[in-house]
Amino acid sequence: MATSRYEPVAEIGVGAYGTVYKARDPHSGHFVALKSVRVPNGGGAGGGLPISTVREVALLRRLEAFEHPNVVRI
Repeated sequence: MATSRYEPVAEIGVGAYGTVYKARDPHSGHFVALKSVRVPNGGGAGGGLPISTVREVALLRRLEAFEHPNVVRI
């Protein structure tokens, strides 16, 4: 997983929508979970993103509104 802000430490798990990694913010030293969303080759109908991928990203964006240390930021 390539990222400019975080240093990947370990793979936490793999699921239907992607892979979750444990990563470290080198500036603060805090650990975070990063999710890499998998986009299937060929996309969905009409060549766009599959609806399941669109739903997963929409769900993650909704979680962004919560102010809690254990809730993901996008």
